[in-house]
Amino acid sequence: MKHLKKMNRSKKASVKTALLLALCLMMLFVTACGNGGGSEAPAAPAETGDALYTPGTYTAKAMGNYGDVEVSVTFSETEIVSVEIGEHIETPAIAEPVFTRFPAEIVAGQTLAIDMISGATNTSRAVLEAVEDCVRQAGGDVAALKVASERQASTETIEKTVDVVVVGGGGAGVAAAVSAAEQGASVVLIEKAAALGGNTMRSGGVYNAYDPGRQGAVEMTSVLMQQLDEILALTPSEHGDFADVITRLQAQIAEYKAGDTSKLFDSPELHAYHIYVGGKRTDLQGNDIVSKVELAEILANDALAGIEWLESYGLEWTDDISTVLGALWPRTHSNVKPLGTGYVGTLAEAAQEMGVEIMTDTKGMELLTENGRVTGVKAQQSNGTTVMLHATSGVVMATGGYGANPEMRAEYNTYWPEMPLAMPTTNTNDATGDGIVMGLGVGASLEGMGFVQLMPSSHPETGALSGGVWGSAEEQMFVNKEGKRFVNEYSGRDVLAAAALVQEDALFFIIGDQNTSGNPQLGGTNIWGDSIDTLIETKSIFKADTLEDLAEQLEMDPAVLVAEVEKYNGYIEAQNDPEFGKKSFGAKIENAPFYATPRSPSVHHTMGGLEIDELGRVLNESGSPIAGLYAAGEVAGGVHAGNRLGGNALTDIIVFGRLAGASAASQR
Repeated sequence: MKHLKKMNRSKKASVKTALLLALCLMMLFVTACGNGGGSEAPAAPAETGDALYTPGTYTAKAMGNYGDVEVSVTFSETEIVSVEIGEHIETPAIAEPVFTRFPAEIVAGQTLAIDMISGATNTSRAVLEAVEDCVRQAGGDVAALKVASERQASTETIEKTVDVVVVGGGGAGVAAAVSAAEQGASVVLIEKAAALGGNTMRSGGVYNAYDPGRQGAVEMTSVLMQQLDEILALTPSEHGDFADVITRLQAQIAEYKAGDTSKLFDSPELHAYHIYVGGKRTDLQGNDIVSKVELAEILANDALAGIEWLESYGLEWTDDISTVLGALWPRTHSNVKPLGTGYVGTLAEAAQEMGVEIMTDTKGMELLTENGRVTGVKAQQSNGTTVMLHATSGVVMATGGYGANPEMRAEYNTYWPEMPLAMPTTNTNDATGDGIVMGLGVGASLEGMGFVQLMPSSHPETGALSGGVWGSAEEQMFVNKEGKRFVNEYSGRDVLAAAALVQEDALFFIIGDQNTSGNPQLGGTNIWGDSIDTLIETKSIFKADTLEDLAEQLEMDPAVLVAEVEKYNGYIEAQNDPEFGKKSFGAKIENAPFYATPRSPSVHHTMGGLEIDELGRVLNESGSPIAGLYAAGEVAGGVHAGNRLGGNALTDIIVFGRLAGASAASQR
């Protein structure tokens, strides 16, 4: 489908943005933006021979991730006075470091020789191209401004000694830093990017937890009851280390069925069971993998406490309960902040108030050891400065996974028939497996490295989660380019991705109506802050008043799509899907307008990493803890086995970030 392969992402920028507390906090860690100029008309060319520019303010636009980024540049005769970012539809959490840092660097250095910010390459390029255009309009020499001045690499060394060093400034890292500081530890956190956030800022922001208060308002369904009956029929002894979890769960279900069954049943044991069944996989060589039961139970048991912990620092949660794609049960929570900004912003503010020192543009290079104990980290700042950080209590590795390292993905892959180097990823470009490499350097054991989760519903071009509209997993209907359903939309993410990969062009569409698509509004935005108007204009989503018209826009037979939706609505009414076995349904697709979001799989989450125990300690090849080394988040293996449940990633980073930080601080 040509118009989907060449999505003309352009034009009108409407938007945004109240970047909220999280993004304001990020500005504290990067250079402040330069002063803006006015909008006066350009003056006549200067008569002096020393003039470099025609004074005035000039405006230009260049394509970012999802549309044009507008930039206004003010010039005097001899210098760039200011650079201001105007209208845009970039994702705030990702673009803000560019918008904060580039104007200041351009003005301070009178240069266009600015390094791209990792994880925001398209936004970086857009700003520089727009500024170049303004320079041309002002009669300046773009080529001269793009020549990098000779910068002597710094030979300085910074040396610090603290109780705990945290490597990585995503959700797990800031959680670990705050948790360690709560114990009275002195903490330094380093982050190789220009701002905090990591993959957490790119997430959908949802969090799984057993929560009897909020879940108490959710109605129980016959389909969910059937799933509980299937658990009652299990023989616990056939499920290895999870036998005791299943035995306890069966007793809970029996007690529930003997009482009021009108409201949703859930428990930490059911969550742990779903982690087990959702993550149990067999690789291409026939090797089975399951979650470590002690880690699955920690995640499930401490998930609600993680919500309450974040609430104690001011993060506000909604009362809504949903089922994010691949979650398997209605226990998905959302907070009032977009994406992952609530997690990072809330904890970054808490860390700052507790005296945690945060060093951005600082990449961990290797672990320091003494007598078999990890005693610190050698790092390097982007200007070449060496940073020697000594940790008297422990080092917490929170560097994320290796989703943006195609070679590492391909090297370790034992699950997918192939792992193309060119496959896009939802990850930040900084997710390159640094912590795994550093851990290997001190003899760490790796767990689950052969398994990589693909996000089935990613943007076909960018690989990003954003750029579409849809509702909860119960309400999603997937069709291929022929207009036919091809999978149970309530399945695990790897099942969905595998089914999508064998469709023509590995492309499918999420079909919904006004209600099941999340009630999108013209002039509004989706949950990622993308403009609905621009998504329609760039064909990132399709909108029509009838299913027939929607099918024609998608270049499929209208009769096929209409019949498929009618059949699917019949399955919803019967609460039975004889074709693909979907067990949980939302509302029918029947309220115009109708929407279609094109999607294709991309690399999302790497299952494997440093092997940890129930205290977050990293283990060596013999199964013993490596003294002084802890890990949390996607850099750690063993929690999710071969496939992570949707909504469990943010639960993981908060639960195990808190755990690792407290464990490291306890060694003081």
